[in-house]
Amino acid sequence: MGKHSTNKSKLNHDQKTLFVAAICLGSAGWAIELFPTSSQAETRLVTQQPAGDTSGVSAPSKSPQVQLLNPGSAPQQQLRLKPSLGVKKTTNMAVKMEMGAATADKSMNAIKVPTMVLTIDTKATKIDSNGDIHYEFSYANADIAGDTPNLPTAALDAMRSTVKKLVGLKGSFIMDSRGAHKGGDFILPEGTDNNFKQMVQNMSKSLEQLSSPLPLEAVGQGAKWRISSSSNLSGMNVNQIATYELISLQDGVATLKTSVEQQANPQNLTSPQLPPGATLSLKSFVSQGGGEVIMRLDRLMPVRSVISINSQTEMGVKNAGNPEEVTIKTKMLMEMTLDSK
Repeated sequence: MGKHSTNKSKLNHDQKTLFVAAICLGSAGWAIELFPTSSQAETRLVTQQPAGDTSGVSAPSKSPQVQLLNPGSAPQQQLRLKPSLGVKKTTNMAVKMEMGAATADKSMNAIKVPTMVLTIDTKATKIDSNGDIHYEFSYANADIAGDTPNLPTAALDAMRSTVKKLVGLKGSFIMDSRGAHKGGDFILPEGTDNNFKQMVQNMSKSLEQLSSPLPLEAVGQGAKWRISSSSNLSGMNVNQIATYELISLQDGVATLKTSVEQQANPQNLTSPQLPPGATLSLKSFVSQGGGEVIMRLDRLMPVRSVISINSQTEMGVKNAGNPEEVTIKTKMLMEMTLDSK
């Protein structure tokens, strides 16, 4: 009897370890969604947990709501994008993460995730009389840096394989002169697997909600505005409030200070990283962050952007055939740096 009890205890412990590892792998693999909406005001960050679809009905999404809090000082002008046509611009993005997870009887030290290094090409192809901008977007390169020598080779190879799926993903899109998404389609690389197709479909559904429109009104130095949005991101319904302050504006170059808060209500999730038959529910999710963005009104992407964000998540996991729910708490620190040529 004692031996049987010991084996059962060991099995439960191993299952919990597997759950924790699965959650961390999912978070690391798709900790951000990368999308071709206007990134002039902020390179949108969406700290995510394991990719998948909600098992319930998704909350209805709505267009981002922009509220001017302070118009700033004179002189003032309307911030409108008007990129040069036919000129390909290259943007280099680096995403650094540290994360840790814990259950009631097991904790993991903070793990440094390999830096994701991405190269993104954009080109404006047409501007309509109403200011709408047609543009092309593609991932020219995607890889992970060798800055985590202590991680197992198998884990590094799995992450590299996942990140490299972005290479070749492209599309044609339309946004208005304030940066609001108005339409477009992705073109998937040949041989794309179902999980990646699902992620891209989720991205496509959320593009309007993920855009960060500039304010309608004329603004000057010191102006502040707030953007409220809600969207379903890889299966998690997220509410976000982002606040911007115009630090300087000269010769079409704007420097913005940004802060962001994200929150998700309890909901059911699924994840391909979990064992068959396991269920996953979100108990709570909150994140806060901010940074600085330098943008040019004649470009689609920021000249430079540095954003950092901290998130805390609590989830419940049940294994198939086991009524016991394992509570997993995760913390993640993410920093994204973006530079355009």
